[in-house]
Amino acid sequence: MLKLSLMLTELLKLSLMLTELLKLSLIDTELLKLSLMLTELLKLSLILTELLKL
Repeated sequence: MLKLSLMLTELLKLSLMLTELLKLSLIDTELLKLSLMLTELLKLSLILTELLKL
């Protein structure tokens, strides 16, 4: 479970970096929206992982 949590944390970091890059370039608003949704999903996933640890 800890390994999964660490992997999710890394994914979240990558997603946040992607969001930053998209904000800088503003290539595509839809991509930015998708990236933000992904970030939210990953945050929820991390919360779920924490809950499962209890």
